[in-house]
Amino acid sequence: MLQFKIQRPLLASACASLAVLTGLTLPHTASFAQMSEAGTQRGWTLDLKKGEVLQVVVPEERAEGSEARQSYYQNAFPIAERLGYANEGLLRVREKVRGEYDPSVFVFFSWPSAEAAKGYRSNPRFAEFKALRREAWHEMNIYDAQIREDIQITFDPAKHYTALIAWLDPETRADYTRYLEGIEPAVKRAGGRFIYKMYDPYMQALSGSPDGPGQITFVEWETTDGFAKVQQSPEYREHQQYFGSSVQKFEFYWLQAPA
Repeated sequence: MLQFKIQRPLLASACASLAVLTGLTLPHTASFAQMSEAGTQRGWTLDLKKGEVLQVVVPEERAEGSEARQSYYQNAFPIAERLGYANEGLLRVREKVRGEYDPSVFVFFSWPSAEAAKGYRSNPRFAEFKALRREAWHEMNIYDAQIREDIQITFDPAKHYTALIAWLDPETRADYTRYLEGIEPAVKRAGGRFIYKMYDPYMQALSGSPDGPGQITFVEWETTDGFAKVQQSPEYREHQQYFGSSVQKFEFYWLQAPA
């Protein structure tokens, strides 16, 4: 149900070099959020071309994991950077409506190609980096999907965003498309618009590589009651059955761009 866009500051090889590049001083225990905000102005634009890979990282930190996070940033990021990995920006989680853990941000990165992303996962040190993730974060889900068409999405602090992560029944997944298309007129009337749909992302989690969701849908809203208005519409009442028939489980978050 959604869409976005960001500027592309370079990732730093370590928190110190990131501070030099951006002119900001980051704490020793910098987080994904701090690293992204170092290059983010008021709002941001996600500008990617067909064939590039969008990566969305959804982390929940461990309070005691600061040293492991520092080591991860210092060792994993330089290797990824050499393959073209770029920091795009973030959205903060304003409210978790439904989900299995409590992330604070959705952080957006990009790879220049699917081959570059696979090359990173094939690095001999990748197993070491995965172990550091488990020490640094209570949970971290990572979603990768190749861009099908050029996108340019601006995230505005004055707007509101939702992310719906849906695991779909393979036999009835067409019903999910029917649901989204059916409610779209009501979404528009309520001041919303679908900004980006991430189809069949490759998923990494701390527990391994589970089956990923069928779709992640981002929606931009003018007001925070936009979806509540949709739920009162005749289109929603007519089509909500197709959500129930196609979705095996889902997560739903309200997000906001940094001001």
